[in-house]
Amino acid sequence: MVKNAGAVSPLARTPESAEALPALRRSDARVGLFGGTFDPVHLGHLAVARAALNELRLDHLFFVPAAQAPLRPEAPSASAAHRLDLLNRAVAEAADPRLGVLDLEVRAGGVNYTVDTVRKLRAAWPRVEFFWLLGADQFAQLDRWREPVDLAKLVQFAVLDRPGSLPAAPPPALAAAIRWQRLPGEPHPARAEDIRRRRQAGESMDLWLPRSVAAAIEEKKLYR
Repeated sequence: MVKNAGAVSPLARTPESAEALPALRRSDARVGLFGGTFDPVHLGHLAVARAALNELRLDHLFFVPAAQAPLRPEAPSASAAHRLDLLNRAVAEAADPRLGVLDLEVRAGGVNYTVDTVRKLRAAWPRVEFFWLLGADQFAQLDRWREPVDLAKLVQFAVLDRPGSLPAAPPPALAAAIRWQRLPGEPHPARAEDIRRRRQAGESMDLWLPRSVAAAIEEKKLYR
């Protein structure tokens, strides 16, 4: 269920949730959460994860793939099961014990809201300091998220500026309620939509994907 989570003791369960979550190295760990559809996961995602681990001094960073993103009406190109498999392969290839994948939204299916996901994690890990990673474009739309003020009480936001977008800034109505910081680092050129387009055109994706992910996409005939 959880790959390369860096756990050092058996899985813990909580009364609030049937999901099994990894036991953390420290009960007061600093934990990054990186949500998205990851359709597919690429080297840019991994570059952001590594930057967050270093800049935020995280003990763990978990990718949290969505079954269906709430603000995207179109379904992802690949199934949730395939996207989860690609993520697990990418994390295994990265071979960093601080990286892991949480599949609770994929197993729940349908639309899941970030605030509900974080509440489940807070119930399991009450002393953890959470950081939610997102791009500046998503951050600017935070007022469209479910219960953003309550979410801001549970996490700090780490925001990555995207090429061609305005510098990171929260919606004015939420500015006073949000704890956030800019995540430094050079933007990676990989973009999921470009990878899908190149795949459909029969062009190489090797420069933008982990080797295991590129091999699995070819083997499973995804994104054609």
